[in-house]
Amino acid sequence: MFPLLQITGGFLKGRKVQSVPDPRTRYTSSMVRQALFSMVDVTDKSFLELFCGSAVVSLEAISRGAKRAVAVDVSRLATKVARQNAERLGVQLTVLCMDYRRFLEKNIESFDVAFIDPPYELGFVNETVRLLSEKKVAETIVVEKSKREKIIVPTELEVLKERTYGDSELVILRRRSVSV
Repeated sequence: MFPLLQITGGFLKGRKVQSVPDPRTRYTSSMVRQALFSMVDVTDKSFLELFCGSAVVSLEAISRGAKRAVAVDVSRLATKVARQNAERLGVQLTVLCMDYRRFLEKNIESFDVAFIDPPYELGFVNETVRLLSEKKVAETIVVEKSKREKIIVPTELEVLKERTYGDSELVILRRRSVSV
């Protein structure tokens, strides 16, 4: 049985979201989502979620005041569930079924916040952070990763916070200010 996930804050607080019915999909726990949104204010900001799965993090961002959210996943099943979740909640969410590399290659939009939650320990974290940094896609990048995975922070970014929750670690990165 695949669990229903619950929105933890904002105007959708308490509403249920379907998880992706695939045992390979790992969802962001409510504890980690609460921690994320207590550290990063998304009010009136644009939000990008890569490796979105059910898009629970994007939906939580919308619930907490994000003005726009885009959710990207390579899985057709995941993006189908993400679209159904947004529809059931009655919110506007752009869901794209494509590989994160292709999305970053084609994307011309910049976001205030990007959240990435790739499969643990498969080498996606550092490649995704590097591409987000090179393409200047977001001011703030939030990474959910295995606590055993080492993150290589590009020189254009700085670590604001790191927090561990069980096997997961949240790393919040921000684009460095350019001094004149």
